[in-house]
Amino acid sequence: MGKSTFIRSIVENDLLTMNALPPERAGAVTELVRIQFGRVWLDPGLALHLFVAPQWQDPRAGWGDVVRGAVGAVVLFDVMRPADSVDAMRYFEDHNIPYVLALNNVHASVRADVKAIIRGMGISPDVPVVNCDPRVRLSVRETLISLTEHAKLDRWRRRAGPDETTPLAPVC
Repeated sequence: MGKSTFIRSIVENDLLTMNALPPERAGAVTELVRIQFGRVWLDPGLALHLFVAPQWQDPRAGWGDVVRGAVGAVVLFDVMRPADSVDAMRYFEDHNIPYVLALNNVHASVRADVKAIIRGMGISPDVPVVNCDPRVRLSVRETLISLTEHAKLDRWRRRAGPDETTPLAPVC
C-alpha cells in the first residue's frame, strides 16, 4: 500500500489515470508508464493537485516535465524497502524541491531503527520526517499540512519570485 492509496485517501473524486511513454523508450511503444492525478479543493478558488510520480528506470530522465512548477513533494518511505526512496529524495534535493519524508505506517509492526536508517541514507536534518498511514484520510491530511508548512518556510528562505506559484505535490 502506498502512493495511489495516499492520494485516493484525500481526493474528493476518483484518480485520473494517464499512460505515458517513459523517456528511455520514446522510440518504441513496448511499455507505458501509469501516471495518476488527484485534486483537493482548499477553498473555491484554490486547488492542490497531487500525482503519483512515475517509476521510470532513471527518474532524472523523465521527472523534469512532470514536476515542473511543484512547490513540494511527499516521499512515502517504506522502512522495509528504504532504497526505493533514494532516487526520489536525490532528485528533489538536486532540484531544490522541498519534500517531507512520510514514514509509511502500513508496516507498523516492523521495529526498525528508523533514525539510523535515515542518518545512514544521508538525509538532511532539515527534511521533516512524519508518520503517515496512507489509508487514513486524517493522516494524509496531516502529512500534506507538514509539506505545505515546510515548502512555505523553504520558499521564504529562498525568497522565490511571483512566477513560482503552481500548486503541485508529487507523491513518491
